[in-house]
Amino acid sequence: MKIPFAISARTAHLIGMENFANAEGAIVELVKNAYDADADTCVVVADIRENKAESQLFIIDNGSGMTDEIIIKHWMTIGTDDKLLNTRSSNKKRVKSGAKGIGRFALNRLGTSAEMLSFVGSESGKGYVWDVDWKKFDQARVLSDVEASLEEITTDDLVGKLKKYGIDKLPIYDKLVSENFHGTILCISHLNDDWNDDALNGLLRNLEMLIPAELQTSFGLYLYKMHDLQWSGKINPMEYEDYDYKISAQYEGGREIQIKIERNELNLSKLETLYSKVFLRDAMKAAPFRLEDFRKREVSQTIQINKKVDANLLEQVGKFGFTFFFLKNTLKDDRDKDGNQKYPYNLFDESARTHWLDRFGGVRIYRDEFRVRPYGENGDDWLGLGRRQAKSPGGAGQKMGGYRIRPNQIAGIVKISRLTNAAFEDKSSREGIQENEAFALFKNLLLQIISVFELDRNTVMYNLSELYKGEHPQTTRAKEIAYKALDSKAENLSKEAEDLKVLAADYKSLETELNDKEVELSMLRGLASMGISSATFTHELRSVMIRLLPRNELLKNILLQYLPEKQFEGMRFDNPYQELRNMKEEDERLYNWLLYSLNSIRRSKRDWVNIDLSNYLTLFIESWRPILLRKMIHIDLQITNMDGVLLKGFEMDLDSIFNNFVTNSISAFLTSNEKKKKISVSVSNDHGYAVIDFVDNGIGLSQEYRNNPDVIFNAFETSTVDNQNNKIGTGMGLFIAKGIISKYPDAMIALLPVETGFGIRTIFKIK
Repeated sequence: MKIPFAISARTAHLIGMENFANAEGAIVELVKNAYDADADTCVVVADIRENKAESQLFIIDNGSGMTDEIIIKHWMTIGTDDKLLNTRSSNKKRVKSGAKGIGRFALNRLGTSAEMLSFVGSESGKGYVWDVDWKKFDQARVLSDVEASLEEITTDDLVGKLKKYGIDKLPIYDKLVSENFHGTILCISHLNDDWNDDALNGLLRNLEMLIPAELQTSFGLYLYKMHDLQWSGKINPMEYEDYDYKISAQYEGGREIQIKIERNELNLSKLETLYSKVFLRDAMKAAPFRLEDFRKREVSQTIQINKKVDANLLEQVGKFGFTFFFLKNTLKDDRDKDGNQKYPYNLFDESARTHWLDRFGGVRIYRDEFRVRPYGENGDDWLGLGRRQAKSPGGAGQKMGGYRIRPNQIAGIVKISRLTNAAFEDKSSREGIQENEAFALFKNLLLQIISVFELDRNTVMYNLSELYKGEHPQTTRAKEIAYKALDSKAENLSKEAEDLKVLAADYKSLETELNDKEVELSMLRGLASMGISSATFTHELRSVMIRLLPRNELLKNILLQYLPEKQFEGMRFDNPYQELRNMKEEDERLYNWLLYSLNSIRRSKRDWVNIDLSNYLTLFIESWRPILLRKMIHIDLQITNMDGVLLKGFEMDLDSIFNNFVTNSISAFLTSNEKKKKISVSVSNDHGYAVIDFVDNGIGLSQEYRNNPDVIFNAFETSTVDNQNNKIGTGMGLFIAKGIISKYPDAMIALLPVETGFGIRTIFKIK
């Protein structure tokens, strides 16, 4: 016996009342239906009375309307696949925003009774009225027991109903309802929610963010409340021209993202005159930071998606566009006592900007011109910008690398489509997109785009900050005054002079404390570097540690009492003595590693001493050689004209620098097809400077850094990612190295232009 499935009438209740998170979401769903029906105008009307039973909601559109056949075959069919199969509207070829065929149950979420009038527009002046009492679903056993009514209606009947509803009082009535009316009017009564002023203001804010600004010319959206027709009217989507930065990105597939950056934060005339020296700094001499680039206001850039990112996942992500604004919500007066400013900001209205950010701040997703909730709504930080900024809270001008935008300083729109982003399925609740691997990669690509802005602003503001410090060296002047006061031998000093001497002594004490802190930081850098190195060999160390407990010599002596070693000669397997020899080799590996690790943090390495660079590098290479050989990596050292050359410094600093170089090379070889893996180290004396080159023949600099290679020296910058573009490297190795080198006078670090692999040069002034 074959038996059919029966659908409970309660299903309608589940789909309507429980599938829409709130009433605003249900109204949005019905507005989308108007857009899919090729309407160019949609009006939402709230007729709220003191007696809740008399209150009604209306959604009116001038779309294509529905015939009785469409109402029966599609409107009355739950889960219809019409929009899934016919992805574009019939007349205007819009991509339809709905696809699940359950949007009409939004009516049930809003109220227990619904009436629909629909006209396709023809000379016959004939349309249809459909109504349903949703309470019947609670009484019926199966869905087929519930029936809706469908009757024919004339244009004259329509006019009468509209007057009864009070729709004829709307300012837009004549434009919306013409003689040959076509479209749909929904009337929901016996409302489930209390539509007070707060709720209506919330609905207004929701509709303001429902469609992007460019769509309002082809799809006008209106909101009225019947008892105060002046309250609202045409919904104006978010538009704002007073921004600091505007970033527009477009991804069309492949491994490139095209980006346009518009700068509006700084006063150009002041940059050209009062701050022109900033363009003499090295970082500001190259595009896109030159003066001529600022004059253009807009600069273009192409960023690369890491090759490790899974190609299939990228294809699933599909094409998308991302536009966002950066807006400071406060304008600091950073003038010093002489009236000098560090940054030549453009002025703006703080109150207006803060108000706009409160309404439109956040990053929102739009699919086929309609917002996908809840992204960016009510402070929803779905990209985790707050967590990123908390981990690196420094300002844009404090240091290079690590600057992060705050979630309350961004307003953006991400555009996707059902046609090009098929992997982004709605959650069953219709609130948000399913969190699959493609969506995780999508979020990481958006963060990569945001990081382009962060680097751009960081570079500009940091160089302006450094220019200010150079031109206003208050610290140097303060030091001169302090030491002059301490050197004074005068007696019977005035009260002011005595106070100055106390402050000077305290200044010197703090200076000594800072120097001690620098020594401590040097040690911490060494420990951090060792941690990075250890992370590289975690798997290898773990496999060795498993075999550490039974010590081979002790076990061998015990075995010899019972099993002669000659008994196992020539045996490849089941030979305990061969196994012991293997264990001994592994113990030796661990011994070498521990020797290296402990040697890195010995007390003498934290002393400021004369370092023989030739001797240091020779011992350094030898400490790494056993580990590198097991990884089939050859390392060699070339020394030229370095006899008796000494460098004054901390040996631990050199460890931190060069250990990072070696571990980076090892990581590069992990994904390299090079059979003869090689690291070449050379050191030479060039007119009083030690020039040390590290070069490997690994995979080389990641493609994403080819146009701006110096970015790799920034904090948290790494090309080590997983297949979803999540950064899994620390991004601290080269940042630590550059930080150390910057503390040494006349020292520098730079990338070497090599044909294959990766090269880096460090230069130290020698004694």
